[in-house]
Amino acid sequence: MGNITLKDIRIADQSLDTLTLLDSLRRESLSAKAEVCIERARHITTFLRDMADGNEPMEIRYARAVNHFLSNKLPLFLDKSLLAGTTTSRAFGAPVYPELTGMPIWPELDTMSNREKNPQIISREDADELNFNIFPYWMERNILEATRSREGNPPCMKLFERIIFFIASKAGTISHTVPWYKTALEKGLEWLIEEASEKEKGLAQKGNLTPDESQKRDFYRATQIALKGIIAYAANLSAKAAELAQKENDPVRRRNLETMSSVCAQVPAKPARNFREAVNGLWILQIAIHAESINMAISPGRLDQILFSWYRRDIANGSLTLKEAMELVGCLWLKLNDNTNLVPETSEELFGGAGTVPAVTVGGINK
Repeated sequence: MGNITLKDIRIADQSLDTLTLLDSLRRESLSAKAEVCIERARHITTFLRDMADGNEPMEIRYARAVNHFLSNKLPLFLDKSLLAGTTTSRAFGAPVYPELTGMPIWPELDTMSNREKNPQIISREDADELNFNIFPYWMERNILEATRSREGNPPCMKLFERIIFFIASKAGTISHTVPWYKTALEKGLEWLIEEASEKEKGLAQKGNLTPDESQKRDFYRATQIALKGIIAYAANLSAKAAELAQKENDPVRRRNLETMSSVCAQVPAKPARNFREAVNGLWILQIAIHAESINMAISPGRLDQILFSWYRRDIANGSLTLKEAMELVGCLWLKLNDNTNLVPETSEELFGGAGTVPAVTVGGINK
């Protein structure tokens, strides 16, 4: 079989020499050092420990915790990207998920910043907060210990731990999956919230629900709560971008901040109206899922088919140039790599640093 090339004469004159923004962002990305971010761990723990109603079903309590985190997540603009939103509070951050995969790092809080292979920098203040405030709450509540207690420490768990300590951090619930972003981008989260609300009301009106129906009702209620947290984060990004724009002297950067403010006021709450809104809306949704589940292989999937309708429309009406599209996709590519996994030293010995490995499929014959 002969070689297949993707050389396209339409982009023959484009490279990192002409796409200077991408070149600059790429250099910053390559030079960034991995830093531990405890922002999520702090907010999730604070809510569940101090604010949650223990009488509510766990689905709803956890949805409220995710909403609390997203509503209070710092709206940061750490570089000159065309896309708003960050996975963590660091340029290249490793978020902590104490209830899922974060506990194995506890013995290494004093050494992980200086280890030989792939150090992950953590401040003394953050290490102390994990050590004395966050991790103690989760000692018996993390998913492995809760499972051990419920199942009586079965042989499979004993074997699980004898293989190697790091494997314990693979209990990551919904990781390794491809969310269906297209509906959220085409219809908006407000539409999804209304759908969930109608389904919840339909069940509530029945009365005398079966256990299965009660769980469905709780799911629809939790869905609404969590999605409202995403909308709150986007609104905070919009407000912050507008604030920064007013203080910005560089006209190009100011115009970009103003555009990001407008974009985040629209998506993902409402349908994406153009290619830039679709790309940024997808990125905010990716951030939101990482607020709930570990940042391991949460994958955008068929980006070509998800985004093509907006691209084709904008190219056709002249509101988007090929260079602008390349810049937006390049920014998304770099944003997908603004985070890494929190890993103990045994992971480095086994895998050399796993990374978050979000899968993107481009090409194919049909859906």
